[in-house]
Amino acid sequence: MKDPYAAACAHKMWNLRSQYPASFWAAPEEFFTDGALVNRGSDFGLMPSAFEPGGIVQHEFFVGATPVVAFKTGGLKDSVLEFQWESEEGTGFTFETYTAEDMVFSMERAIGIFKNKEKYAKLRDNAFKGTMSGDIVCKAWLGEFYRLRGKIYVDETTIAENSKDMTQWTPDQYKPINIVQELFGIDNQSPIMNQLQDIDHGATSNEDNGPSDRRRGSLHIDDLMSAFDRTAFNLKPYSFRMHNIGPQHEKVQICGSFDGPDW
Repeated sequence: MKDPYAAACAHKMWNLRSQYPASFWAAPEEFFTDGALVNRGSDFGLMPSAFEPGGIVQHEFFVGATPVVAFKTGGLKDSVLEFQWESEEGTGFTFETYTAEDMVFSMERAIGIFKNKEKYAKLRDNAFKGTMSGDIVCKAWLGEFYRLRGKIYVDETTIAENSKDMTQWTPDQYKPINIVQELFGIDNQSPIMNQLQDIDHGATSNEDNGPSDRRRGSLHIDDLMSAFDRTAFNLKPYSFRMHNIGPQHEKVQICGSFDGPDW
């Protein structure tokens, strides 16, 4: 083995196999040829890693439907979930304190489930279903790399799918409405609109000749407009260019009502 770290790990495993032949077996030289068979043939996979940024080995075990006993750290805590006896949910067993005693206790819980064949079969089924696709993992790592560079990762397939449901829009289509129309709708024939229009705001003549005269003196719904609305109606869409730290767009359009002078 050319890699110094891999060679050191391999020698440690060979040493343990020679010292404890009845309890420990390892064949590092066969990992890349028969490793998948070993993963599938194992009753449990043990991953006592003190630190694991993402973790891929647990998913190699999960592909073989093999549950995992792991330290609750990094990516392991997100994928290796404690198996629950009652709900039969979970993909393995974990220990939260990095001590030999806590690891042994998690292994004892695993052995207890192994003795119940129905529960153990369910655990193996959960482990296989807990496999995370490479597509999800790669996107998660891309999002992290983008975050470290102060940018936002956007999945192109998601944009393409959402774009199908979006209609084309132009600034000419922007039609502002006043606050009353926004609250009650733009249909002037609605009951609420008729009630507002029938309010007597003062007769236009000395004689009141009935509902028609009262309507002429009423305030039409279109005239109910606040100062904020009047400002909004006079504004027009404005296109401008701005700096964007993300990989999305260089040009944006904003339509709205901004009553501050600094806008």
